[in-house]
Amino acid sequence: MSYRQWFHQLDQLLTEHRALWQLRPFALQQIPWQAQWPNLAAAISALTLPQIQALTEQPRQLYQALAEYFPDAHQLHRLTRVPVAPVLQALSHDERLSYEVPGRKWQQIRAFVQALPPQSLPILEWCAGKGHLGRLAAQTLAAPVLSLELDPQLCQEGQRLADRLQIAQRLQACDVLDEQVQQYVQPDQQALALHACGDLHVALLHQGSQHQLKSLALSPCCYHRTRDDLYQPLSQAVRASTLQLSRQDRQLAVQESVTAGQRVRRLRDQEVCWRLGFDALQRQLRGVDDYLPVPPLQKQHLTQGTFQQFCHWAAERKQLVLQGTIDFAAFEQIGRQRHLQIRQLELVCHLFRRPLELWLVLDRVLFLEEQGYQVRLHEFCERSLTPRNLIIQAQRLD
Repeated sequence: MSYRQWFHQLDQLLTEHRALWQLRPFALQQIPWQAQWPNLAAAISALTLPQIQALTEQPRQLYQALAEYFPDAHQLHRLTRVPVAPVLQALSHDERLSYEVPGRKWQQIRAFVQALPPQSLPILEWCAGKGHLGRLAAQTLAAPVLSLELDPQLCQEGQRLADRLQIAQRLQACDVLDEQVQQYVQPDQQALALHACGDLHVALLHQGSQHQLKSLALSPCCYHRTRDDLYQPLSQAVRASTLQLSRQDRQLAVQESVTAGQRVRRLRDQEVCWRLGFDALQRQLRGVDDYLPVPPLQKQHLTQGTFQQFCHWAAERKQLVLQGTIDFAAFEQIGRQRHLQIRQLELVCHLFRRPLELWLVLDRVLFLEEQGYQVRLHEFCERSLTPRNLIIQAQRLD
């Protein structure tokens, strides 16, 4: 199956079933698609929070569990299978290279570099941070590296680390979204970008193809972090699709996290319950059955405050007056119940999370093919290391 055929199959399923995932669970008080999918609605409504959490952490089991009530889950799951990248590089065991790099991030960098083809082209590292990826790539591929990073302070710190190991790496302060970046992009380079967000990795695709870079390897991330609220397709194939993605739709593709600890999850769940409890209260106070967004709050409100204090804090920011006798315990319980209902609804959305990410990634793959590149799409590491484990590798066809 070609990448274009792969995209069209994903596009058909996502478009046909958009009612199941193209929604805002937090603002809903009932299942909007219940009449069309009554058995699926009944199945998710019977799930407890621990069951939901277990299925959320095991995508394969999620597809299997819901396939009885939603047969196309089998097809969705099949279309999420991406080949594993072959190991093409033997990496150095020099522990000095990982100095000041968090352990999980270092494992991701190593897995990414292992998947790079053996070529000694000069390296252009995109959105480099402190240049950790560039240092390992420079030593592994025996090639000089130019690392572009917006923050001058990170450039200084990264340059110190490179000079300490006498690695041929230069870190350059540069906004890759500015025209000035063009002076650093040359045809005889190989560009690398690990988890460059939104417009940042799109800029690499445009600059790389415009300057006819020999080679690109990138792992996209955060497709919602763009200037445009509505998704702007890159390839001709995606421009022909009727599917339009909002910023929230694209955020669904990257909602998955495998690193949050129990305390973080507990506080996150508590905050959601409180917000939903206040939402029920504000609907009653205002006499308006609409969701009212509340600003972010500091974590100390969760660890040191109460639900009642949160309601007063939220009401003050939305210029609402809490008067009369209010049964805060009852509204807090409503929040807990709505939290469960939302998690149940989100579980169905999660069926489409990886397919949606692949829809977006294949847009990038097809764009590069249209620009004259031979492209391969792989998983460069296990999902447990990072859910953003897709690597696009493009080689210019001369």
